[in-house]
This record gives sequence, C-alpha cells and structure tokens, in this order.
Amino acid sequence: MLILAPLLVIALVICVYKFISIQVEIAQKNEELAKLTAQVAEVENENKMLSRYSDEQYKVEYIETIARDKLGYAKPEERIYYIVPAD
Repeated sequence: MLILAPLLVIALVICVYKFISIQVEIAQKNEELAKLTAQVAEVENENKMLSRYSDEQYKVEYIETIARDKLGYAKPEERIYYIVPAD
C-alpha cells in the first residue's frame, strides 16, 4: 500500500502534465487554423477578382486598376491626392 500510493500520485501527475500539454498544442493548432482560414479567404477573394478580369470585357478595366494602384498612373484629366498624416 505504501508503494502503491506514490506510484498513483506519479501517474496522476504524468496524466495531468500530458493533458495540459495536449491542451496547449490544441490551442496552438486552432490559432494556426484560424490564420490559414483567413489566408484561404483572402486568396479566394483575390481569385474571384482575377477571374472577373479574365473576361474579355474587363481586361481594360484590369489594366487601368493595376496602373492606378501599383504604378501610380492616372488618366490625363485625373488628379491624384496623397493624404499625409499629421505626425
């Protein structure tokens, strides 16, 4: 009986430690899943936009969007304003 009690306590401690470590791992995996789900949604939205521009009628609009957003171009009658923070 004296030998059995410490063995049970040791087994209990090991079980509690394993349980806590598994819970921590589950929390980490859930966080990783949330990040990956957000990335998937972002890529799916981008794919929808790009598939829309793959149609012949939207190619000019796509080229204009890229020219404005990425290259900073504007049409001759347009003006581009940059908002500079007060800091």
